[in-house]
Amino acid sequence: MNLEKTEGKSPIIETQWNNHTIYLYLPPSWEKNGTRTYPTVLVQDGDQALKALAPMVAELEDRWSNGQGREFILAMICPLDRLSEYTPWPSPAMSPRFPDFKGYGNQYLDSLYTGLLPWLLKTCQTDMQNVSMLGYSLGGLIGVYALTVQNCWRHMAGICSSFWYNGWISYLENNSISERTRSIYLHYGTEEGKGKSGPMEKAAEYAAKTGRLLAEKFPGKLTITTDNGGHHTFADQRLRNGLLWLNEEIGADACCSLSCSNAKKPNPL
Repeated sequence: MNLEKTEGKSPIIETQWNNHTIYLYLPPSWEKNGTRTYPTVLVQDGDQALKALAPMVAELEDRWSNGQGREFILAMICPLDRLSEYTPWPSPAMSPRFPDFKGYGNQYLDSLYTGLLPWLLKTCQTDMQNVSMLGYSLGGLIGVYALTVQNCWRHMAGICSSFWYNGWISYLENNSISERTRSIYLHYGTEEGKGKSGPMEKAAEYAAKTGRLLAEKFPGKLTITTDNGGHHTFADQRLRNGLLWLNEEIGADACCSLSCSNAKKPNPL
């Protein structure tokens, strides 16, 4: 894989990993074969997220140059079968027009941890101790679910996550969040589910319930925001807000590390 950053070309690099198309953004200070490692954000539904997030590159770089946040690698992963990869266990389809949810989420998450992250470490200098996730809809569901089965994700931003999924609330009530997780961001529209039937009809209610459960179970920082839209309303802006939140959290990590480092130094005589 050629990761040369060439002037005049898009800063987004299209590459392949394990049959998945991945859109990569490498920050300004990144150098091929360098020794510095970088925080990394994995984004689900990369083909959809690309349209919203690619235009943010210049804004992020301006923020970093002004001391807001911290440089990170952005890896937008295109799914092979999102109804399988982004679902934690099998469940019947919501409509006969669609196939059943196969529930291969555990296998997918394991492939990220044992395959994608080492690959990103080798090719892009990813900091394996500082990897976060951003997901929308089922992508948000599998991201929050990941915090209950893996101990490797730093920050998680779930946008309009599919918490209506069969068995989700009961599952969350009986499981805890990884001790490695520093912060979680949830956003949903209060009109989500309007016009739907079945569990989807109560999407906003399930999102609010998930927020209450996380507030009880998660001792870290939990941020919950809402708007008055439906599931697909303001989608690009919602993704942008999630990524900007992650930038602030990643930047706060760096400030915390510096403060802790300075605190360990003895006072000069």
